[in-house]
Amino acid sequence: MADSERESDIDIDADFDRLVENVRTQSSEAPGSDTERVTIRSLEDVSYDGLRELLTALEGEDVDPGRLTFYLSPTNAERLLEDADTTDFETLEERLGQPLRVVEEGMPEDAILCMDPDAVSGSEIADPSAIACGTIGAT
Repeated sequence: MADSERESDIDIDADFDRLVENVRTQSSEAPGSDTERVTIRSLEDVSYDGLRELLTALEGEDVDPGRLTFYLSPTNAERLLEDADTTDFETLEERLGQPLRVVEEGMPEDAILCMDPDAVSGSEIADPSAIACGTIGAT
C-alpha cells in the first residue's frame, strides 16, 4: 500500500479531549457493564513497552492489526522518542509495526490511544472492541 493511501486511511477528525473522556467512561472494567467496552490500561509512563502493552490488550479482539494506529500528544511523542532512544518516528513505527500520529491540539497529556480509526465517528465510539486507552501515571 502506498504511503499516501495509508495516510488517508487513518486520518480521523475528532475532538480528542472529548473522545478520551468518552473512552474513559466506556471501560471494560465498568461495574455492572454487560455491553461491549473499550480496554483501558494504566501505564507508569510513556514508553515503547507501554505501547506494546496496548497492542497486546487488543489481541484476540476482532480487530485488523493493520488498521491499528497510536494517537498521542506532542509531549508524549517526545517522551516516546526519548524512551526508544531515537529521533525518527519512521524507525519507531517500523519497530512497533503500527503508525503513530501526533495530535497537535486537544489530545490529553495523560492518555495514549491505540485504535482502528474506524472505531470512532467524530468523538463518538462506534466499535469499543477496537480501542485501547493507556492512562499515564495511573496506579
